[in-house]
Amino acid sequence: MKFAITTLVSFLFLFVISSCEKVIKVDLNNTDQKVVIEGIILRGDTVQRVRITKTQNFDESTPSPTVDNAMVTVTDNLGNTASFTSVGNGWYELMSYPGVEGRMYTLTVVVDGVTYYGSSTMPNYQALQNLHVDFYPFGGDTLMSLVPAHQDEAGISDYFQFHVYVNGVKSKRIYIQDDQFTDGNLIIQPLFVSNLQMQDTVRVDFFCIDKPVYTYFNQLSVNSSSSATPANPVSNLSGGCMGYFSARTFDSKTIVIN
Repeated sequence: MKFAITTLVSFLFLFVISSCEKVIKVDLNNTDQKVVIEGIILRGDTVQRVRITKTQNFDESTPSPTVDNAMVTVTDNLGNTASFTSVGNGWYELMSYPGVEGRMYTLTVVVDGVTYYGSSTMPNYQALQNLHVDFYPFGGDTLMSLVPAHQDEAGISDYFQFHVYVNGVKSKRIYIQDDQFTDGNLIIQPLFVSNLQMQDTVRVDFFCIDKPVYTYFNQLSVNSSSSATPANPVSNLSGGCMGYFSARTFDSKTIVIN
């Protein structure tokens, strides 16, 4: 009985501290339309992607306007520069440009004569070593959480992001972690996902990100839980645009809940 109570208390504690798992709510009721840039340089991926759109009022139901006439380039700290090509619907692609750990990348975007730019340093790669599901009896129900495991690199401040897909559908929640209290340890912090069912196929994508990108998504999480009017998070891109630019590493695992 003591073990059951301890398990329940531990579960409730973990649920409370999972404050980084929030639904994104961004205040888009701006008088002036803004450019939104979402750019990623991924380790080992030979096709890099950037998406550019513009904001619209929150109560508008139409898709965000896309930008297909921008000039988009990336330069690493060794001076290697490459240009993205527009492929439609706001997407830009760069072929044969694998991201490299430890390099700093600077993204430059020119839209209607205005230049936006920002830098991101790719962290060292860490593998997603394991993924399992924990079950928690709670009254007459059973609660479930996903538990990814990864070995943290000691002596370095590390930051992580997870994308969760249930039966091919991406969760809208933000899942981020840091190693403030787990430096050099095996990190097994659970991810709580609503309405998981037996036989669901779940994929977890695991990213190592740098601190400015972590801060951006952490602000999204805090803003969504605030009782005040949500504010747009501070972008790591200059020039007055919204969004982020992230050089990151990637690993992934898939399981079936049973």
